[in-house]
Amino acid sequence: MTTNHKDSGAGTGEEAILTRYVNTTPHAITIMVDESLGGGSVTIDTSDVSVRVKSETTCDEVTFVGPLLVEIRKRKFTEVTYSEGGEEMPFPAEQRGVFYIVSRITAEALPGRSDLLMVDGTVRDDDGRIIGCTGLARLQ
Repeated sequence: MTTNHKDSGAGTGEEAILTRYVNTTPHAITIMVDESLGGGSVTIDTSDVSVRVKSETTCDEVTFVGPLLVEIRKRKFTEVTYSEGGEEMPFPAEQRGVFYIVSRITAEALPGRSDLLMVDGTVRDDDGRIIGCTGLARLQ
């Protein structure tokens, strides 16, 4: 499910644009706005869209960690897969008013896209569990 809001468009003379946020992460995202910005929170449920970054690894060297011989690997990210409703398809082209909330790895694998957002400003409860974020971010 996606959470929608209307951009105000105030003073622009343009029609308000319906903005759609597609949460491609496997969990709901709660954005908690500071009181100085009006306060409140909104939850963006996970969607049926899945975005994954495929990778390949090779063993670069081995080392002892205590008594165990452990591989130190090199990981190379190879491609981004997109599926909607379980059907894999090409990643859609950017569309005005549509933003995808993705993992940092996905955002890094698709540089130059302005429609990819990540959670930013983690909020934790008293036990250290993540309960939300304070905003969204784009990679530069």
